[in-house]
Amino acid sequence: MAFKNFSISITKSLIVLVLATLIFSTVALDLPALFKGFFRDIFRDIFQYSSPEMQKEVVGKLTAACSGLDEKGFNALQQEMTKGPVALDLSKIGGLCKDYSSGKVNDKEFFFSVIGSAVPDKLELPKAGALEKYNSLMDFLNRNKGVYFAVLAALFILLYLLARNFKLFIITLTGISFSMGILILLPYAAITAYDKFVGIDTTPLLASILGGNLHFDPKAIISVILLLILRTYSSLIIALGVIFLSIGVAGKVYSWRLRRQSKKAEAKSDKK
Repeated sequence: MAFKNFSISITKSLIVLVLATLIFSTVALDLPALFKGFFRDIFRDIFQYSSPEMQKEVVGKLTAACSGLDEKGFNALQQEMTKGPVALDLSKIGGLCKDYSSGKVNDKEFFFSVIGSAVPDKLELPKAGALEKYNSLMDFLNRNKGVYFAVLAALFILLYLLARNFKLFIITLTGISFSMGILILLPYAAITAYDKFVGIDTTPLLASILGGNLHFDPKAIISVILLLILRTYSSLIIALGVIFLSIGVAGKVYSWRLRRQSKKAEAKSDKK
């Protein structure tokens, strides 16, 4: 019995692992897609979660480039922007300046547009042995989704053979569903709670990037990491998490009722 329970537990864990990899593979584990546009997206998040004062300062520096497009001031600002960890090309800022000056776009839209045009569309992953092997593996799995389903089918068959009971099998599946729901939703809920009670603040990081002197403020770095994790949560993934959790809770209620009925039956049998 102990070996059976251990085998079921291991099989359940493997199923959760494969399911989680399948769900997040196209977002969190697809490094090329994540890295493509990484700087553009992270700059947007850093700007959006910085203080209003810092946002105004950043926009002020960018609008200074607008007023100095035909002057030496533009060249000076361009040189300043190349000192940071990511060199920004302001050569396409002309049309954006006109839109901003005419009031067609606000501060945030102006900043996002400038970053969108300044950061290269394609950024290659750094070459590293382990990273390249991991990337090759994920590319293979993403191109061959059937591998996931074949492994899952084999694991579900193994789980049924271990359970040898349809009710136990269903209860075990709902337990897997509950674990998947928690695995998906708990990090999202924790980050949301952190943002509400502590606050995601990227002001120091934006100030250091703009000044060309990258300073690693712990809270700002944590904020960026949390924002990157949030980017893996699409509405589909959140919906799947809710569905998994709902099925899991229903399964636990069903299991509790079965145990209650079993205890009542045992109690009646003892009275007789």
